[in-house]
Amino acid sequence: MMHCKFVQIVAMIFMASGATAWAQSPKELRTKVGVPVVLVNFLNARADCSTNPGPVAVPVVSGAPANGVIQMQITVTNVPASSKCPARKIPSTALIYAPNKDFSGADTVQIDVEVGNQKRSLSYRITVQAAGLQL
Repeated sequence: MMHCKFVQIVAMIFMASGATAWAQSPKELRTKVGVPVVLVNFLNARADCSTNPGPVAVPVVSGAPANGVIQMQITVTNVPASSKCPARKIPSTALIYAPNKDFSGADTVQIDVEVGNQKRSLSYRITVQAAGLQL
């Protein structure tokens, strides 16, 4: 299991009744040489706050990075209390970009995700800065 500091977590919950497909404009992320960054964290949460698992996201890397790798980590995410739900721990699947050891520069990743009958494309542009530079 890979341990890394989660620089950014983006929680996504998919809910819809009909089949849909859409793509986003690329999300910009920054990291430093040798430091992994979380691209997305898929929460398996239900809107009714029940403990039954919700729909499971099935991510597929459709555009692999040229200068790093995508790793998947199954984890538990602490979700704070809201007016509707108590605080709880929810199973989640994180996709993490790990740049190659000595790489600095820009890299891109494309991920297709299917949850039930919804399909989404997620695009990322990751800037990996050399050691000593400010993010």
